[in-house]
Amino acid sequence: MRIRSSRLAKTSIVRGVHLRCRAGQSAIETVFAALVVTVALMTAVALSQMLRARIVLDHAAARAARARSVGFNRFMCLKSARAAMIPVAGRRTWPPAEDGYEGSDAARVPIYLASSTPAEARGILDYDLWPRTEIDIATRHGLAPTATAYLRLASDDFDMDGSFETEAHYPLYMNEETP
Repeated sequence: MRIRSSRLAKTSIVRGVHLRCRAGQSAIETVFAALVVTVALMTAVALSQMLRARIVLDHAAARAARARSVGFNRFMCLKSARAAMIPVAGRRTWPPAEDGYEGSDAARVPIYLASSTPAEARGILDYDLWPRTEIDIATRHGLAPTATAYLRLASDDFDMDGSFETEAHYPLYMNEETP
């Protein structure tokens, strides 16, 4: 009987040590799994924000190309592109929030689009990334005239661009010198 009891004692000691070592292993595995899931989610969020910026810039380039295709001047095309890219234009710099302005930017967009000079437009609505926006609008003439808008947004984090090409209608019925 003595032999049996010592065997049981040795087995329980071994089992106790073995169980104590495994208790910490599950906590470590949980930490690693949570870390991997967190990194995957953060990557997905960053990629979705970049995709959203690309889609909005393509839309803004489409608005600029459309404005050019119906005969608007370059300043109006730039205003159309800027108004379309408000969701990715960064922080609003004018009107400043410190002045107590709580209104919607949507109410200011038609007034912004009606402005006649760049200074007047900046006095109505301005965003942090608008001065860093480059827009190139080219019009080709021929059998199928096209208006191409290439929009580049340079921020501190990354550079994004969007482009769009559409058929230009205005050379068929307007004089190109008309603003």
